[in-house]
Amino acid sequence: MINIKHIEEAYDRIKQYVSRTRLEKSFYLSEGDTEAYMKLECEQSVVKSFKIRGVLGKLTLLTEEQLKNGYGTISSGNQGVCVSYASQLLDLDRPFIVVPENTPKPKLEKMTKFGADINYFGHSFDEANGLGEAIFEEKGIVKIDAREDVEGIYGAGTIALEILEDLPDIDVLLVPKGSGGNVIANGSYFKQAKPDVKIYAVEPENSPALTTNLKTGVWTKFFDTPDDAIMQSLVGGCAKNTFDNAKECIDEILLVSDDEVRDAVYELAQNEKVIAEPDSASVYAAFKRYRHLFEGKKTAMIITGGNISKDLFKEIISR
Repeated sequence: MINIKHIEEAYDRIKQYVSRTRLEKSFYLSEGDTEAYMKLECEQSVVKSFKIRGVLGKLTLLTEEQLKNGYGTISSGNQGVCVSYASQLLDLDRPFIVVPENTPKPKLEKMTKFGADINYFGHSFDEANGLGEAIFEEKGIVKIDAREDVEGIYGAGTIALEILEDLPDIDVLLVPKGSGGNVIANGSYFKQAKPDVKIYAVEPENSPALTTNLKTGVWTKFFDTPDDAIMQSLVGGCAKNTFDNAKECIDEILLVSDDEVRDAVYELAQNEKVIAEPDSASVYAAFKRYRHLFEGKKTAMIITGGNISKDLFKEIISR
């Protein structure tokens, strides 16, 4: 479990650079004593993603000596955008970014705008990660790793700190799983600050990496997933750090389908006036599918990002 003191220290370092995002009540999901709240990390200034917290959590700890050979990340989108943007906030040299070929166009456009050195390796994130790691090691580049950097996890956990301040009587937290750092960070915070809060991670049905790893008791770095999966940041393997800490930080994992998430993207836009990428909308879909778990409770859902591709958004809305 991540020590809560490290999360609090990270907040002191990064709060001047990040937005304190809204915790908005959903009147469409709430009814009577069942209350649903959306932590809108999709409204983070400029980058529209929670990952800026973790990136800054790591970068603000690095020394000039550590950065002498450069720094960067391997990303399917949001992490690369956030590393690129953070380089401007902290007045650092341009970062070295490895991306897969299937990276959404809006995210590539943002990385380019922020001056990143973009390098394409492999079709999927898992392929890019496998190929990119060798490059980072060979060149001695500091890797800002959304999957394994504990310093980045400290930054991600600052979301829970804000949620607890805004909703002290919270009962449940829903978090998209991804590589796992976000759910481990925020789960760790609540398990120490308010242990009675139940933590649910949300995974895609077509790529249940953490569910499978925990069931078998064997961690796998990569995990097969369909090429047409729409939750691109949630598919593939989970981090070793996630596997090692999951049982302490996560109470249960909920699975959702691509179709349920498409509906959630539409309903967030139409009803909540919130633009969310499919990965982020997974928690909204999970609340709807498993509503019986949240009856009579106050639930917060972390809507992690809003960088949905124009084509996918158009397709979902037109349906």
